Amino acid sequence: MLRAATVILRKDLRLRLRDRSVLLFAFVIPLALTFVFSQLFPTQEDFELTAGVVDLDGDDVAAGFTQGVVAALVDDGLVDATTFEDEAGARAAVEDGDIAAAWILPAGFSADVSAGDGGEIRVLVNPDRALSAEVARGIADGYRAELDRISLVVATSATAAQGALSGSQLEEIAELAVAQAPAVSTTELIAPDQQLDPTSYLAAGMAVFFLFFTVTFGITGFLEERQQGTLQRLLAAPIGIGTVHLGKAMGAFVLGIVSMTVLAIASATMLDASWGDPVGVAVLIVAGVISALGVMAFVGSFARTAEQAGNLQSIVALVFGLAGGVFFPIGAGTLGQLALVSPHGWFLRGLGDLVGSDSWTAVLPATAALVAFGVVFAVPGALRMRRETA
Repeated sequence: MLRAATVILRKDLRLRLRDRSVLLFAFVIPLALTFVFSQLFPTQEDFELTAGVVDLDGDDVAAGFTQGVVAALVDDGLVDATTFEDEAGARAAVEDGDIAAAWILPAGFSADVSAGDGGEIRVLVNPDRALSAEVARGIADGYRAELDRISLVVATSATAAQGALSGSQLEEIAELAVAQAPAVSTTELIAPDQQLDPTSYLAAGMAVFFLFFTVTFGITGFLEERQQGTLQRLLAAPIGIGTVHLGKAMGAFVLGIVSMTVLAIASATMLDASWGDPVGVAVLIVAGVISALGVMAFVGSFARTAEQAGNLQSIVALVFGLAGGVFFPIGAGTLGQLALVSPHGWFLRGLGDLVGSDSWTAVLPATAALVAFGVVFAVPGALRMRRETA
């Protein structure tokens, strides 16, 4: 039985390797998408906001923004700031694309905050640089929130004193509030453990997403044999239907293993992706291929033709991929629980656990879940296919 299945395996692999669509789905497209997405979504280490600052006020509260917030961001390497004498110069630089945004602190800015009236920071942005524009607005909004807090302190103090405080005393209260407010705080967007960096997450997500498309080429091969009439010739030989199924499944398994392995190595060498301990990665890849085989075999058992099977399997692969968060990380809560009903989500969780652990055994819970997916779907799928061909 094994010898006959191996012959079917070799024949299927030769056919699939000549099929350009297999090469595209198994290797080219996932790697290309990983590269494109990694360029579209820069990490904190890659991002630097080029911005201008126009201080038309020159007082203490304005200095809290220019010398506190902006200076701290410059020190962290997140902002490349340029000082302009007037708004016209900053506006021209934004329009010419020399800078992505500019903060304008108008005259009387500090006085308004000291009087309890809040303060307004105007933000000029380049519409062609949407990400930088949102970051610039967020920085201004964060400082404005502190100013609102200061205004509330001043107003509360004035009300409590029932007019007993002089203007200079109110200004002193405002200055104390400014001094106590944190100028700026930055945080690492990627947790130090149990999280993949953005490039690694994209590489792993694309690999497991297209894995489910890759193994379908092996599974739909059985339906192609039946449509073309070659299945009857195979069954005329001294082999059973189980041997044919085994040979087809072995072909899909080998194709999936090779695809995932090549993508892991290529993304690590070409895109600096980090998948974790090689032993843990290998265990996860095998479990991921098993889950993909089981799910796609079950779905394919409901189809009469290879085309129907391909359509059904593509829908299921897309739904599972979106639920598992292959395109973007899914946080905790309801969406986080939803990812656990998808083998894609378990694969990515297993890699996250591997990154945060010193041992490859951290992948065992995710591995068990992936194998369970494969077995639970493969058993009824095999029974249905056997009954359809009986």
